[in-house]
Amino acid sequence: MKLVLAALHIEPSPRAVPLGPAMLASVLKQSLPTVETLVLDLFLAQPARECAELILASDPEAVGLSIYVWNRTLFLEIAAILKARKPGLVLFAGGAEATADLEGILAAPAIDFVLPGEGEALIQEAMGRLLGGEELPVSFKPAPVPDLAALPSPYLDGTLDLRNYTGALWELSRGCPFKCDFCFESRGTAGIRRIPMERVEAELSVLAASGIGEVFVLDPTFNFHKPQAKAILRLIAERAPHIHFFFEIRSEFIDQEMAELFAGIRCTLQIGLQSARNEVLQQINRSFDPEDFESKLLLLHQAGVPYGFDLIYGLPGDSLEGFCASLDFAMSLVPNHLDVFRLSVLPGTRLAETASSLGLEYEACNPYSVLATPGFPPEDLARAGQIALGCDAFYNQGRAVPWFGLVQEALEMPASRLFEAFALYIEGRTAEDLTLLQRDFVLALFGERGDELMGGIAADLISYFGYAGELMESPEPIDRIVFFNHDPLELLAQLQGGGPSLEELVFSLPAQRCRARLFVQDGEVDLEVLGG
Repeated sequence: MKLVLAALHIEPSPRAVPLGPAMLASVLKQSLPTVETLVLDLFLAQPARECAELILASDPEAVGLSIYVWNRTLFLEIAAILKARKPGLVLFAGGAEATADLEGILAAPAIDFVLPGEGEALIQEAMGRLLGGEELPVSFKPAPVPDLAALPSPYLDGTLDLRNYTGALWELSRGCPFKCDFCFESRGTAGIRRIPMERVEAELSVLAASGIGEVFVLDPTFNFHKPQAKAILRLIAERAPHIHFFFEIRSEFIDQEMAELFAGIRCTLQIGLQSARNEVLQQINRSFDPEDFESKLLLLHQAGVPYGFDLIYGLPGDSLEGFCASLDFAMSLVPNHLDVFRLSVLPGTRLAETASSLGLEYEACNPYSVLATPGFPPEDLARAGQIALGCDAFYNQGRAVPWFGLVQEALEMPASRLFEAFALYIEGRTAEDLTLLQRDFVLALFGERGDELMGGIAADLISYFGYAGELMESPEPIDRIVFFNHDPLELLAQLQGGGPSLEELVFSLPAQRCRARLFVQDGEVDLEVLGG
């Protein structure tokens, strides 16, 4: 029997690894070797017909689709084409979207049945029944795996060949200790089940030897169980110091030792702040202590650990003003990046059950975005969306971390207002050179204040860090000639000497228009001043 398990990724990236389908393929390899399983990678940019052709190329008798919010529409279109081309083909669905909206997925005529929840036990039952010629139900009863040690590893048995990927997804546990109303993660099974350390060590050895550069740890709260988290961090430092790891953590469980362990490896942390207003978070079954949050983030900051935050706008009980206050609070903690999302009222979540009583209006189909709340009318949601766009372009994509605080302090503007102004500024402008857009925007703001001298220094900071980042990210060695208003070597020397303000730099740094060549040497950006 030939089976195709298809993953439909957002785009090619180190995260585009079909771990879920590969887990099912590993189980079948072990328990039903007569099922010839192919794990197939597809992408949103591919037309549905092209995807269907790729699936049909191996002449499968059954096809499993791993459905999520972002790929539901395209996957169901693919399923319809597959059924039309090969009516006898057995088509089934799994994944978070199929689990959360089982009835909605089953309403698609091409889908024969759904495997809700964890699929390892269910795929064995379903394929066993198909091999035996038995009739299958349209939906199976969820069957969480009680002991994760019983599962084979697709990294250890060769199902996932990391030579085909630039990154990896790494599952260390299942379940979530929290019950956030907007999230589907913790519904269905209670408690946390952990991968045994023996397997963690074995998989880490494979990851370390694979040549990949990035690993994304899937645990929603990696540091909840401190002893195991610390043990894994020590293992990473010992065996995979060359790989960059991405973790989702909660601030409550950070301590000094953990901060130092994170600092001892290459990593980035993502922290789900969502809102800095406790009265808002309480409405979605969360809480927030700003003093504790700041003290735990200070441990990371002092240790030099890169971290970023998630923020959500449109939460029940929130408003545009409250969202801006949360964003400004987040930016005061100097994150490495800030990801801002509109609230999605996902099927199967408690928020979907209480949305009506909370006065939430939202889209009936994916991505289920909130359209209005009592405190967040549509026009305010649109403005919050503009702020989110400006934040991503100006701060995240614009490599603004090294200089943002200096510029914002000199402009005396809240971060939220600065981001909204930049979003308006770039409307209708091409973003081929984002650094140039940032520089011109900031020069205009300082010009409006009559502070052209500070604007010139700010422009130099933006130019240096923007183009230096571009060179470091380039796959090919390149040089760039950059114009400065001041000697960039002197500017950088003064920054390293204690972080003066822009106002102080105006008095200590003489104007000296010049050109400089930026280039990468020995893995670091260097520059050569060429004169005027």
